[in-house]
Amino acid sequence: MSVAEPGAAAEEGREFLEEVIAEALGGRPRARGGRVLYLGPGRGSEVSRLAREADHVTFVLPAPSASEGGNSVQTERPLDRITYKHALITDLSFPPGSFEMVVGAWALTSLNDLQAQEFLHRVLEWLVPGGYFSFREACGFHEDPRPSNSTLPRSPVLYCQMLQSVTTVSSAFTILRAKSLLSYITHEGDPTRMCFLARRSEANSATRHAVDIRYSESFILKLEWLLGHTWVSTGGESTTKEFCKHLGLRPGHTVLDVGCGSGGSAFFMARLYGVHVRGVDISSNMVDLAVQRQTHLRRALRKRLQFEMRDILDADYGDCSFDIIYSRNSILHIANKDELFAKLYRWLKPGGILFVTDYCLGSVPPSRPLASYMAKSSMSLVTVKDYEHVVAGAGFSVVSRDLGDYFYSIQQKELDAFLPTREAFVQEYSQQEMEEMVAVATNKLTWIRGRQLTWASFYGRK
Repeated sequence: MSVAEPGAAAEEGREFLEEVIAEALGGRPRARGGRVLYLGPGRGSEVSRLAREADHVTFVLPAPSASEGGNSVQTERPLDRITYKHALITDLSFPPGSFEMVVGAWALTSLNDLQAQEFLHRVLEWLVPGGYFSFREACGFHEDPRPSNSTLPRSPVLYCQMLQSVTTVSSAFTILRAKSLLSYITHEGDPTRMCFLARRSEANSATRHAVDIRYSESFILKLEWLLGHTWVSTGGESTTKEFCKHLGLRPGHTVLDVGCGSGGSAFFMARLYGVHVRGVDISSNMVDLAVQRQTHLRRALRKRLQFEMRDILDADYGDCSFDIIYSRNSILHIANKDELFAKLYRWLKPGGILFVTDYCLGSVPPSRPLASYMAKSSMSLVTVKDYEHVVAGAGFSVVSRDLGDYFYSIQQKELDAFLPTREAFVQEYSQQEMEEMVAVATNKLTWIRGRQLTWASFYGRK
């Protein structure tokens, strides 16, 4: 089952693929002292890199014609460090616990969904507890339901759903991240080539599962009905436009958008200011929508955007990586804010800017309905003063603003604009969902007016 690796031709193509390999391998855990299974086209240099770290690499070539990749490995590493196999991946069989890591390069592309699901089950069994599965694939987006025998490119969220559904008696995959490969974005303007990383765990991630249930695609699109296309944070484009005026954004700046949602702020900043934005969100549905929308942008704009699904607390982007770190109404879901802001401070360049808006507790203790809403929505809210204390404690010089009155005004305007769309909304969704949306918006207005809930901005400088 031979799958050609995408890319340019001749020498330029080889250099580009080396860049892809370096990026893909650079983003996964080290393989020191372990056994690695590599699946994909005959990329000898990639296998050779793995063999420098691992005790042993089993290199499965899809067809004998791909063996030239293996030969390039033999010139760099002793033969006893690498075992070569020619086989269809659907025919592979290994004892349970055979590998610390499985690496796939375009290996699932030509499998239909049933074959891919079965293969993922076997990968889980082949891994030791705590072992990693790293793979990259070309993703696609299709509105029609997929037949089970389809080999059309899968969406990022479908790969995540497939991984989450794979279990054994005692283990499951925990998805650590899924991101568009920057190499393809930079060279080809293509965000659909994506790299995934999952770990064999004793149980699937309850946190990620809860996030994906709450932030279903349907729920996100309902929020956008209220806030505007691609917007899932208060005020949508209008507040983003106002806040961005004060961030000193310039072409070439690098921005980290924490909790990027379905892409609104990232698209806005890249389009109007020419900055490069890395959007990160824990919701696979948010990132799926963001990448899908990125594909419809003009090529120059696509090249300034990269989206990634991961828990921001598990990320490490390196010291002094960003000029601006930006977050809108997302950190409210993170209880350990001290750890997060310490990371954000380290990732920001000297003199760089942090800008955050978030829900906060007001001056009046939360009522039972608000406390119930916070618990249901997994909100970890603190007062504006305590929030500012956490940001300052990380090292930032910070100025906070309580925007409660502004918050109330925006929420009221959004509700007033939403109510006349009742007939169209009910036709798309249901009367019950319309009533639920109105109830949430009305309750927020009550809590804001009663000073139980507020909204604040935090402007920090490193």
